[in-house]
Amino acid sequence: MLSAAVHFASIPFPWVAGIVGIVIGSAKNSPLVRFHAMRTLLQEVVGILITATVVLTSLALSIPKLGPILQGQWQDVDWWGIIIKSVIVWLGLAAFGLWNTVVSLHQGMKCISQDDWGGRGLLDRTARRLAGAQESVFPRELA
Repeated sequence: MLSAAVHFASIPFPWVAGIVGIVIGSAKNSPLVRFHAMRTLLQEVVGILITATVVLTSLALSIPKLGPILQGQWQDVDWWGIIIKSVIVWLGLAAFGLWNTVVSLHQGMKCISQDDWGGRGLLDRTARRLAGAQESVFPRELA
């Protein structure tokens, strides 16, 4: 249940839930709780990297279009292009946030029904390693 609580709490408090989960998992000597807490922290880091990449790319594409504004040539500015690109970027970031919320809910529900040690992906392997989970505690096919 603590593993599920970490995922559910990571929706409104992503960093706090992961850190508190690691502390509680360490206090209770629970590698499963530490794994899920580490997984939420790593997912947050990946989310920040994706968001930063999108925002920086958007800014890099906007700067050349803002050149006429700096030169006082307001009539030459492609306002519709700037508005459409901005709306697309913000809708994409909102969709990413929604996806992140749905994934946290799904992972929390899986934790309620079973001992979920994640998959074979890089994020899950890294989370297991950082949580200090020994191979003997999770299914052999994940080792």
